[in-house]
Amino acid sequence: MHSVNGLFGKEVVVRDTGEKQATVKDIVFGKDAKAIVALLIGGSLFDGSRVVRWKSIVSLKDVVVVHGDAPFERLKDEPEVENLHRHAHRITGTEVIHDGEKIGAVADVFIDDAGFVVGYEVKEGMLSSNKFLPVEDLESSGKDAIVARTSDLRSMRDVKK
Repeated sequence: MHSVNGLFGKEVVVRDTGEKQATVKDIVFGKDAKAIVALLIGGSLFDGSRVVRWKSIVSLKDVVVVHGDAPFERLKDEPEVENLHRHAHRITGTEVIHDGEKIGAVADVFIDDAGFVVGYEVKEGMLSSNKFLPVEDLESSGKDAIVARTSDLRSMRDVKK
């Protein structure tokens, strides 16, 4: 399980050459926000962001290791990713509700090795510890709110063990 917030700023290294390409600047989810489609890595001021398709990632730990068989396309040359990026909404901060009550806000998103969302870290308040909402406990999700089937969420400490 990987933290999406933890991806920002990670170096991207090409497996075949060992060369560092850039760092992760943004993450592009699919239209339904259930899986990551691509990472955007920093480009030059005149060149813009470059696209690293999720399927080209070999491993993801301290750095992002990718296949190096093709150059990374510019965002403007990848219409599907550019469109998803343009119409994306911020997931962190989205309210989580259950049975008409606000139970917290999304603090982070967790994904598996294939890039699929497995759950959300929910911040319930200033003094309470964060909780984990697995995707199986979602009723629905959208740009304005995530609707949970239950308000009985596990502690993040239990999930990270």
